[in-house]
Amino acid sequence: MRHVVSATVATALGAALLLSGCAPEVTAISPEASAPPSTTAPETETEQVPGDAAQGATAHDADLTSTTFATSWRDALATGSKSFEGEPVSVSFEWERTAWAYTVKLLSADEVYLATINADTGAVIGEWTKQRGGGGRAGVPTDVFPADGVIEPSAAIKAALDAAPGTFEEWELETDNGVLVYEVQIDQGNDDVDVRIDARSGAVLEIDH
Repeated sequence: MRHVVSATVATALGAALLLSGCAPEVTAISPEASAPPSTTAPETETEQVPGDAAQGATAHDADLTSTTFATSWRDALATGSKSFEGEPVSVSFEWERTAWAYTVKLLSADEVYLATINADTGAVIGEWTKQRGGGGRAGVPTDVFPADGVIEPSAAIKAALDAAPGTFEEWELETDNGVLVYEVQIDQGNDDVDVRIDARSGAVLEIDH
């Protein structure tokens, strides 16, 4: 009989707690909260602090139509290829804080790799690797270019300055609609001009003001 009374009392107490709003709180766990963390590889970036490796011997205002750098853009591509297995799609060249430097871009089936390399010393100033976006671009790269038969950057710069006098800013070497071109940017004071040079013949293809 004592057990029956105890059970009855327990039932009554439980009902009282429910009526008084003192029932224990239950927190639901959403599927998102219980899902395992994403396994997508994060973007990686390594950049050296400017120092001796980032310093350049060639002045910012040097005449680049007659300057030969210790590290060529082909050397820069070779350096990038040692760190990343992919196909070259572009090389650019501009002043990076304390030195003239190349930035090489390589693609694999699912990643993009960029490396900035000192043109005087060959030192790697910075490296970046990230996942390629969608939209049909991922997959085997189709806009790669061969390095043979390409005129020297100094010749492309001279051709661009002859066509659009001013101060050289930067160039980029890439394939555009199957044609390998240098796109040379010239500062004309109040305006920047992009001059497109055929990277094999040296002919001026277009001047974009």
